[in-house]
Amino acid sequence: MLNASTGSPEKQTLSWQFKQRIGPLVLLDHTDVDCTNAHRLLGQDVRAQIHKFLSKRLDELGGIEPTEQQIRRARKIHAALFSKTQIPGLDEIIKNAVSEYIACLSAWALGAELADFRHTSLPENVDGLPVTSEDLAIILQEDEVGCQTGVYREAGGSVILWHAEEDVETAPGQRFDRLRLFTFRAADNSIATGFIYPDLLPGPTYAWQSSESGYFAQAVDTLHIKMVDFEDGILPNTLAWLSLYLGTRVPLVKLAKALGPFLGGYSLTGVYEKNNRVGVEKVEFANNQVHCTSLGEASGSTLFQTNIISDLSLPISAEEQASPESRAWNKKRLARTARFIRVVQKCPDALPQIFRMIRSRLGKDSAYANYDVKTYLVCQMKPDKISIWAGAGAAMKSDALYFFTP
Repeated sequence: MLNASTGSPEKQTLSWQFKQRIGPLVLLDHTDVDCTNAHRLLGQDVRAQIHKFLSKRLDELGGIEPTEQQIRRARKIHAALFSKTQIPGLDEIIKNAVSEYIACLSAWALGAELADFRHTSLPENVDGLPVTSEDLAIILQEDEVGCQTGVYREAGGSVILWHAEEDVETAPGQRFDRLRLFTFRAADNSIATGFIYPDLLPGPTYAWQSSESGYFAQAVDTLHIKMVDFEDGILPNTLAWLSLYLGTRVPLVKLAKALGPFLGGYSLTGVYEKNNRVGVEKVEFANNQVHCTSLGEASGSTLFQTNIISDLSLPISAEEQASPESRAWNKKRLARTARFIRVVQKCPDALPQIFRMIRSRLGKDSAYANYDVKTYLVCQMKPDKISIWAGAGAAMKSDALYFFTP
């Protein structure tokens, strides 16, 4: 299925218009129903791939006992989610968003028919309680993804965001049966669109949103974090969903500090338009630590992120568990981007150069368009306009590109 709604080009328009329709990306547009039902329909669409991937996950766990441990962990995470809605003094907007996430997770599990899932390592009961579809849905959500992200400030105050989404599959189709963009109604009737891993809710890759209060786009990168078992910890993917759902309504750093601790971590880069200004927050969160960096206002200012904590002098760096080899490899990626940005800064028009960079295969497995890249995003946000380019990556052997604008 490939479809799109159309609408007027005014800033307040909540629908998106396909300007070009090429390539293997599929748009699942469920803006005709509420948020919860949209996630149920998403679950239906990805059902077969979810069951396939969940079977693989349980095979890797290696038996009933470790599966039971995962069920107990999922139940603790579920309880922690409910506890967030009861925190005294927590902003009602955040509480309501967490409640909506819980409802959408259950609806997604219903659509995917997880209640009917069977596996030799999956018991019917754990500690006297039936294993539920929500238990299995949370097990699936505990999987951190995301690769390389950057932002660049243009003359006039606009910002370019780019992101390459990598996923290593030992066999083609192991995780992705097709590439999906999922569009749904988020907070205050805004329209959100996100790239979908079949086994995850939207948010932890790249995504964007349009509402009457402004535009918003985000991209997420994995951080390799020490395992800490907080009693009230929630998953990093939950925060990624919440940030997409809320858009400009709550600053990312406020959201992260309000809902921590986390069982792992991400770097989440958010670009937003509000009050005729484009701003950027890059929030690194890991376990009970949160650090926020803002993009400078000067033309040519830039931030970029791979899979390591950006500054080892920060307190959050104590949470990292990256090998020396991994850190060295990621620093090479950062250095390559820095060299390219120095070239971009000398050009009067940055956008063509950013496209050149993100579609380059120089650098082999560390290139932006290496053969594990499934898709990429380029977003240009101006005070009065947002333009989105979402393309299939080198892993799909396609140079196809979609262009979206409200």
